[in-house]
Amino acid sequence: MLQQLSEATLSLLLTMLAVGATIRLVPAAGRGRSGRRARALAVWGGIGVGAAASLALTVVATVAPKSLNRQSIGLVTLPVAVVAAAALIALFLRRARVEWKRRAERLVRASGADPADPLSGDGALRAVAALYIAFALFRALPTAMTQGVMMLSGGVELYSTTAVMAITGYALAWVLCAVLGWLSHRLCSLSARVWPAVLVITSLGLAHILMIVRVLKAKRLISLPADVFSAVSWLINHEAVFTLAAAAVLGAVTVITWWASRSIPREGANPAEGRLARARARLYKAMAGSAAIGYLCGALLITVGVAIGSQEVELSAPESYSVVDDHATIELSAVSDGHLHRYEYTTSTGVKVRFIVIQKSGSSFGVGLDACEICGPTGYYEKDGKVICKLCEVAMNIATIGFKGGCNPIPIEYEVGNGTLTVPVSALEAAAPVFAK
Repeated sequence: MLQQLSEATLSLLLTMLAVGATIRLVPAAGRGRSGRRARALAVWGGIGVGAAASLALTVVATVAPKSLNRQSIGLVTLPVAVVAAAALIALFLRRARVEWKRRAERLVRASGADPADPLSGDGALRAVAALYIAFALFRALPTAMTQGVMMLSGGVELYSTTAVMAITGYALAWVLCAVLGWLSHRLCSLSARVWPAVLVITSLGLAHILMIVRVLKAKRLISLPADVFSAVSWLINHEAVFTLAAAAVLGAVTVITWWASRSIPREGANPAEGRLARARARLYKAMAGSAAIGYLCGALLITVGVAIGSQEVELSAPESYSVVDDHATIELSAVSDGHLHRYEYTTSTGVKVRFIVIQKSGSSFGVGLDACEICGPTGYYEKDGKVICKLCEVAMNIATIGFKGGCNPIPIEYEVGNGTLTVPVSALEAAAPVFAK
């Protein structure tokens, strides 16, 4: 339960906080129900499109995994999300400046302009906000949805205690992240300050930029200096830092909100105003208290919870094989049990190259290096009938092992025949750079 709860929270929380903060920036189209309807249409339209697209991607990835490449999809959608975030912030800051100027002119000149009147560019701001919400959700929800699919795959008994606990933890993560996203919206709305929402959206934008760099590096489209690569690797291995940064920003707003509740006058010019002031103070305290508890729980889950739920896994010892005619030769009877088998070859330069074999169905086998283009040579392990990446804890679709892309093992050449599975030694020698320290 803890593992599913913490992993799903890590996948969802930052995006939910950013979406909640974004709602604070979406202007209405004026006073009254019609003005609020335009605002709601932008928000819920973005949420609906993002959720529907995420569900469609998850279904396609589950039913026909070979039909799409998530890295390529990421290279298209991630830049759009980053540009939309930058445009959203720029448009809102422009609007804030115009609104401040109009308020100042109203005070000085008594122009009679209503601060709630719509401003030029509000329509564009709503459109960009809807686009950003949709793409932000599209970047996070499929990962969490895929986690749910993998959790229930592989012949899991739904009514077993283990399955019920896992499903409960997974569902609680969605509820928690939705509530914390709503609290993000409420805290940013109660505060007249712009910086909380801007900083939360910026945190997610930086996470998206890191993803772009990660994909480009995996596709070997860019090369990075050693120092930069070390920093990028650290951030990849500590991705929760962006979520913690956003939570810290909202934590500061929580303190400000709580302090504001203490400074609200408890008495007014009349009893009605006094009751209104006391109700406002209670609201501020309730928001601050709920947010403090919620963000603390979220921070603990994505740090301590993830650490406990994904404790270091020891890779199984390499199995024996023979080398015949410059081919690593494995008896099919040894790998025809549907389980993961690991082998190790020492190259002429002394590099230990690991490769894995797993029977997929019948005479079909998945063969690849014990490494992937994204996470490197950290290796894979088998748990509950699933093949899982040791670094990122992503469960592989066994049917896709042997194909390029994503977190799949890097495929290598092999042949099946005469009761054996053979891998050319030349292919293992060529893989040495992947495992070289």
